[in-house]
Amino acid sequence: MPFDPNQPRDSRGRWTKGKAAGAGVALVAGVMTAAGGADVTTSVGAALDAGSSQGTAEQKAANGRKSAQKGNESEAWQRMALKEVRREVKRGLRCAAQSYGEVRQFFLTHPCNKLDQQLFALSDTQGNVIAGSIVWVTMPSAEVAAQFKELEDNYGTGDVTPFGTEILELSHFRFSGKHYKSRLDGPLVVIAETDRLRGAPSDAMLNEVASVADLLPPL
Repeated sequence: MPFDPNQPRDSRGRWTKGKAAGAGVALVAGVMTAAGGADVTTSVGAALDAGSSQGTAEQKAANGRKSAQKGNESEAWQRMALKEVRREVKRGLRCAAQSYGEVRQFFLTHPCNKLDQQLFALSDTQGNVIAGSIVWVTMPSAEVAAQFKELEDNYGTGDVTPFGTEILELSHFRFSGKHYKSRLDGPLVVIAETDRLRGAPSDAMLNEVASVADLLPPL
């Protein structure tokens, strides 16, 4: 697959880690109603607890990271005063088929052992909605994983794309790549991205959500 000429650029004119249009069938198709309607059953239904509104944004994010490291996703979002309104998971995806650009070429010569992905949407008390993507890529070795992460972290090298985008044609939404976090854990590479889906969540909040999502353990 050739490099996507429509990949967005950042404020300095550099290619960003933007994805193909769309964010997964259930995520975008249903989340706008789920976030705004009180009578909609959500995928997780984690209500905001009484203590979630206490403390600074930095404290909430720090608490969220602690929960994420323990694998407690719903608690992580609660601690950040967020509610998960949608979540879709795909396991056992094909790395080369689910990527483009130099990243795809890397997978063709260095096949991954496993690729799982989660798409999610979070709402806050102001009605803002955040879309997020988490990708867990397991490579054959820690050395190859480090090479992949270095490539993935660079602008203009392609990306692992959200599942379902090739059939949705949802041109009104794409990840911009401005709120991106990745980490290396032996042969595992975790990549998290967030973006605005509705309203005006702050850049700080988007970055904090990405930092929490990136700590979640593999599915």
